[in-house]
Amino acid sequence: MKYGQKILIAGASSDIGSALVKSLCGSGAMVGLHYNTNAASLSEYQDGDRIRKFQKDLASSESCFELVDDFTAWAGGIDGLIQLSGDVRRPVHWEELTDADWQHDLSVNLVMPFFLSQRAISQMKNTGGRIILTSTASAGHGGGASSLAYGTAKAGIECMVKGLARDCAKNNVLVNAVAPGFIFTKFHTEKMKRTKEQLDERAKLIPLNRAGTPEEFADTVLFLLSKGSSYITGQVIAVSGGDWL
Repeated sequence: MKYGQKILIAGASSDIGSALVKSLCGSGAMVGLHYNTNAASLSEYQDGDRIRKFQKDLASSESCFELVDDFTAWAGGIDGLIQLSGDVRRPVHWEELTDADWQHDLSVNLVMPFFLSQRAISQMKNTGGRIILTSTASAGHGGGASSLAYGTAKAGIECMVKGLARDCAKNNVLVNAVAPGFIFTKFHTEKMKRTKEQLDERAKLIPLNRAGTPEEFADTVLFLLSKGSSYITGQVIAVSGGDWL
């Protein structure tokens, strides 16, 4: 099997995925670009023989199945699933979280990635494949006070990676995750509403003394799609500049 030939990116419109989308769409692979509401971020890519955009609100297991099935029907199979989709409903202190906040963050960041993986793996059992999920470098450190449900969900992702990797190894389906640390994206400035001063102070806590870039995240994902990672499964690779060492 030639890994990286038929790749579905769930959450391709995310800010952190911009460099990855650019690399894959220029690689000659057949790439499915999933988005929900942010079509503008993918406007430079046009549907064709190698690229297809898929709009879907991943609000249920059925919608996750439909996305994988639609991509598979178009591409004639699936070699890799990259899950970048995620969200924080309200970046507030955990004491202010409501039931709706908690359920939303766990659903988007843990439940939906599971059902995407479940469907993709069912399509890969006879051919092998790669599942690459997104965690966060803070998952093993209790997350953040204003993103606790998100951090809890990402800790669940890391458990899921190990369980799926162990059970799917017999089918040569490799399951790993990338855990970004402080990557400079609009998530911090627009969603989490952090000021430049706050971002600068956060960067000073990192041994490399800077934020990471989307390109550094993308390079790690591309490695996990490559032949060079064919003996790696069940791992969570932190792209964090040495944070929390």
